[in-house]
Amino acid sequence: MNLFERVPTELFSVLASPNRALYADALDVLYETYRENLKIPEDTFYSMLRGKLEQQLADATFEGEDIDEEELRDISGRARFLVRKLYRKGWFERERGEDFEEYITVPGYSSRLLEVFHQLRDDSPVRGYSYVFGTYSTLKVAAEGGSVYDKMAAVYSAYENTQALIHLLQMVYHNVKHFFQLQIKMQEVNDVLASHFDEFGQKVVEAYIRPLKIKDSVPKYRVPIQTILTSWVEDDALLLALSNAALQDRRGATLDECRRDLLQKMFWVKDCYDSIEHDFLDEIDQQVRRYTRATTQKLENLTNRDYNVRGNLNYLLGALGENRRSSQLVDRIQPVFQLLEQSFLSEKSLWYRKRPGKRVKASPVLIEETGLDAATEEQAARLFRTEYGRAAIAAYVGTWLEGRDICYSKDLGLSDDKAYIMSMLAVLTGQDPDADYLVRELEGTFTENEYTIPQLQITRKERNHES
Repeated sequence: MNLFERVPTELFSVLASPNRALYADALDVLYETYRENLKIPEDTFYSMLRGKLEQQLADATFEGEDIDEEELRDISGRARFLVRKLYRKGWFERERGEDFEEYITVPGYSSRLLEVFHQLRDDSPVRGYSYVFGTYSTLKVAAEGGSVYDKMAAVYSAYENTQALIHLLQMVYHNVKHFFQLQIKMQEVNDVLASHFDEFGQKVVEAYIRPLKIKDSVPKYRVPIQTILTSWVEDDALLLALSNAALQDRRGATLDECRRDLLQKMFWVKDCYDSIEHDFLDEIDQQVRRYTRATTQKLENLTNRDYNVRGNLNYLLGALGENRRSSQLVDRIQPVFQLLEQSFLSEKSLWYRKRPGKRVKASPVLIEETGLDAATEEQAARLFRTEYGRAAIAAYVGTWLEGRDICYSKDLGLSDDKAYIMSMLAVLTGQDPDADYLVRELEGTFTENEYTIPQLQITRKERNHES
């Protein structure tokens, strides 16, 4: 579904205007108002805007905004303009209460975005959620209890926690790569130290990596989680009970669908815990070690760049890389330094991909249709009359009805193409009054040896039975 079928088309326009910093602060005030109040009078939101953003409102110019002169005159008018602007762009809705006061309501899409914006602005320490321990404790409590519903809910909870754990590990991996890119651009020792110890150390290592290694450890809880799930998978009676509970909870449309869904989720969680160390934790550890080594080397180069050859070379190469006219600088320092191009040979060095030429429209080619000659047609008709004629079909059906008056699709023995063709021809000739048999199609299909035919009932006619 298109994003703007769910949210107003101009919702994000306030964050692209020259006053986007003021609007971002106003949205944070809206989030705070929303979190602190169940019913939000519009005057309450207005008062909080005026009280918390007094200086920002006073400094704002509102150039290019559709603000009235009376609103622009003082802080109260500017705060009223902010309320009107956010309402028109769809960040909240208005309704009149039973007391005839104006109240604002925050739609679901707006509350989610406000939550994300607030988290991005928040500098307080964060911690990773205990997804692994939460999965283990939920399964353990459900396994020790006697409630089938608790066990069913525990399976879905384990699946959701494992998904959240995978998303968390992906976020940690990309955060490490992000700090690596930030470090490359830094040229001051204090900036590198602050980024490594304050930002990376607190927001990545202490918040996520350390809990995953010590408190919420995958190796610690992996085996108990898999043991509980394995015992449930192998218990057919319990699986049936879990499927019934899932069906009552509307987790699926049919009992078989609920059973299949439960088995898929349990097997998926088990497989994830088998591969999560190799695919995620080891890769994150490798990136952390690589980042730490690069940080150490960068600190050494930045600290000693004025005192040793390595630091001077680092400074020189950095300047060459940043200067657009580096070719002229290379020519100037070439007599002093032998700067050679680095290259290598591989198995593809002497191979070039063939590039297709431009396609041009060619003249059409006429295709002549050649029909069959008379002799070939006669031979084909003779073959059809002898091998697939009515007599041959009746004889084939007679072998199916040998010793009985009725047979079904399962009795035909679809072992080759000829039997399959005869079954179709028998359906076509079964309605003939002169035939010795009657063919009736039943509901459903029958498959044997990769041949699929309708469910058929072939009955010997009574005159044959009396003779």
